[in-house]
Amino acid sequence: MAKTFDEMPPRVGVDKFPVWGKLVDEAQSMHLPFQINSEEPYPLKGLFAMGLNYRMWPNPQFLADSLKKMDFIVNVDIFMTDSCKLADIILPACTSVERSEFRCYPQRYAIFTQPVIEPLYESKADVDIIFDLAKRLELDDPLLQAGYEASLDWILEPSGMTVEELKKHPAGMFVPDPKEFPEKKYLKGFKTPSGKMEFKSLILEEYKDSGYEALPVYQPPKYSKEATPELANEYPLILNTGSRLPMFIHSRTFRLPWTRSLRPEVCADLSPQDGIKLGIKQGDTIKISTPLNSITVKANLTNIVQPGVVHMYHAYPEADVNSLIEADYLDPVSGFPGYKSLLCKVERVDK
Repeated sequence: MAKTFDEMPPRVGVDKFPVWGKLVDEAQSMHLPFQINSEEPYPLKGLFAMGLNYRMWPNPQFLADSLKKMDFIVNVDIFMTDSCKLADIILPACTSVERSEFRCYPQRYAIFTQPVIEPLYESKADVDIIFDLAKRLELDDPLLQAGYEASLDWILEPSGMTVEELKKHPAGMFVPDPKEFPEKKYLKGFKTPSGKMEFKSLILEEYKDSGYEALPVYQPPKYSKEATPELANEYPLILNTGSRLPMFIHSRTFRLPWTRSLRPEVCADLSPQDGIKLGIKQGDTIKISTPLNSITVKANLTNIVQPGVVHMYHAYPEADVNSLIEADYLDPVSGFPGYKSLLCKVERVDK
């Protein structure tokens, strides 16, 4: 087993999305189900996840079915979610009122909150789970071995603050004025091969044989009026998803009766102009379809949506808009899904 990051195998997805791998020190998780199934460049047998939500992926059922092929899955979460049901072991995490937590706000205000109540039942803070696991695995990392507060002290060192000092100020304290410290972020230039702001990307130029454009050139989405006019005739609307509602934290609070009561029904937003054109009125039941799938929801006619666009919030288990998106509908540079550019059609459902 690898004891250091240098001994780790290549990150998932960096072979498929090399530009992403060059710019970001993370795996591209959207490639996870493909590597589980292909076992290339190496097989994935186990998964340790923190708050896994397979509904974040395009075509989420494809990921759920792929995860079932793994030998062992651990998921850490606050709730018993659909993703938890795929795990072999579920570790209950604390909520923010049961754990200490460091927070820093844009106004240079820092606070180290204390738990209001003791952790319920067998739950633990997610950071404690990480540090405990690192110790059991004997990972060669001094900070992981030292623990949470020691790691925070290391992060806070440039500010002159410590965790102990923050504990003495339970209402929080202001970080020292950053003007006292010279700006060093761009002292050695930008994070580009030349160190300069590049209008022609030297990184993208490395992969020009793979079809990447070094200059910023507009390319239409994979499915669009420009790229697939025949498909656009059948599916003339643009589906936009992935934004937020103020009372929900992603899909985490969908199951809370009070927050769900603020928007009890699953709705899709359409412009009034499209409503007239399609014979759809406020509150009508509609079917949204793509070449992959269809879902049934309520219509919400609103001027916040442009004509020709359908907007819908994500991760409703009873009508998951991500189930309309193909798993491989991914940006070739970043590897992220085209959540804002899918073609769809909308029909009223008579009941």
